[in-house]
Amino acid sequence: MSETNSRANASAWGILAAMSFGALIAQMFSTVIGPALPTVKDDLDLSLSMQTWTITSYSLAFGTALIAGGRLGDLVGEVRMIVIGYMVFGGGLILSAMATSGLLMVSGRTMQGIGIGISAPATLSIVVNAFSASRCGFAVGVWGFAHGFGLLVGPIFAGYMLDLLSWRWVFWLAVPLTAAVILVTLAATRNYCSVLSSGRYDIIGLVLGGLGITLVTYGLQNASNGWGTPSTWGALAVGVVLLALFGIVETRTDYPLVDFSLWRERLFSGAFFAESAVGFVYIPMLTVVGSLFFIEVLGYSPVMASWVIVITTGTCMVLEPPAGRLIDHIGPGIPIVAALAMQAVALFWMGTFCPETTLGELIIPLALMGAGVGIALPACNAAGMRTLKPEQAGMGSGLLQMTFNVPAALGVALVTSIMGAHSLDKVWTALAGKPFLQQGLEYAQAVKDGNDAVAAAILESLPSDSAAMVENAMVSAQASTIAMSMTVLGSIALAGAIMALLIIGRRRCPKENPLAGSVQDDE
Repeated sequence: MSETNSRANASAWGILAAMSFGALIAQMFSTVIGPALPTVKDDLDLSLSMQTWTITSYSLAFGTALIAGGRLGDLVGEVRMIVIGYMVFGGGLILSAMATSGLLMVSGRTMQGIGIGISAPATLSIVVNAFSASRCGFAVGVWGFAHGFGLLVGPIFAGYMLDLLSWRWVFWLAVPLTAAVILVTLAATRNYCSVLSSGRYDIIGLVLGGLGITLVTYGLQNASNGWGTPSTWGALAVGVVLLALFGIVETRTDYPLVDFSLWRERLFSGAFFAESAVGFVYIPMLTVVGSLFFIEVLGYSPVMASWVIVITTGTCMVLEPPAGRLIDHIGPGIPIVAALAMQAVALFWMGTFCPETTLGELIIPLALMGAGVGIALPACNAAGMRTLKPEQAGMGSGLLQMTFNVPAALGVALVTSIMGAHSLDKVWTALAGKPFLQQGLEYAQAVKDGNDAVAAAILESLPSDSAAMVENAMVSAQASTIAMSMTVLGSIALAGAIMALLIIGRRRCPKENPLAGSVQDDE
């Protein structure tokens, strides 16, 4: 191997290490709010609505910023966007650490989502740019492994910080790590040359797309209070109209935020729809099965539930690098179809879960779900990115990541609405004719709203046998609606597999990576 090639290879692996480190930190601290929220709620006296916004503000800001960050990276350079993004992320961490109210906490979380959102497309773009076609899939798999590892260790880190120090230190300790990401990125990319595109920035498109996504997500989340409420259908209607206007604007502007011509390439469009299906089913499954089913239905402790869900997240994390190498050899089509089919089988299996389900019965479907996601994500990212021109890399990367995260938020909202709409009906059916039916419905509503004090007071007001019947009716209702939700998600995964088969089939990625060659040698 020549000295020139050795330098280029060393630079590429250094870039991969730096981008993976940044991905790990970003994912790690996107998940810490879950374990910390009960303590934050007590310290800052957060209402139920403010607790919800503490979680969703990050995902909504992240999804919207992905659109902005992809195009900005193409205009000003990927490295600049990473540095700016992590500076914004660090500012959000400081604001959250110092928060004295729910508004400040939500503002900090929003800044964190914006920071990671505008930098995330650049990290994937740089990874793909740095490697040849024969190693691109493996590199994307390693980058995905770092994402998965961050999701795995984030809640564990938060738990230890809560035990040893306080929730504020969960955010404070992330600040120096964020600074380290910036320094490592600058050092690793000193020989990296961005391919910049010309033109102006589409502000109108950003506003229309961002508001449209936010309103549709809000409408689906609010549907748990009833599809007929004005706030639900109004938000959905306005959101859909804004997204339609976004599509019209983007097809008529000379410098679109989203270039719809990308969908003419079957590999990109297939990867886009497949990754949408993965995001739509995976995150809701983790949220509903990993917390509500394990804790509320099976009675696991939060620690036990966290370790059981590692069966899924750990399998996903471990499989991403070898899956990337497999894709380099056989192409993305077969792995994507097989992976979505595996997820469909796993979700239909979870649709049979009930209060009597044992730990042993959980292992295979949870592992199967993780395997499906671990194979699908590197395949979708490699297939989508390998069809792009260099000046489209940031836009394409942002779209591929947005198509995982925005459907994930929509999937969570849909599952929440299904469970909210049917849980009271299930309790009504179970307690019909009982003299304590009204108390049972009030208890179910309190549980649904997260009002533990009211729920406990209702049970205490009832005779012990009646209280047990009410509690059991709610557990059965939760199990039934969760099973219904998993069956719906399984159908979506199956539809994604069929669509991937029809669009991608056995197509292979180009033999040459059109994005490769951005790593320059020292003179």
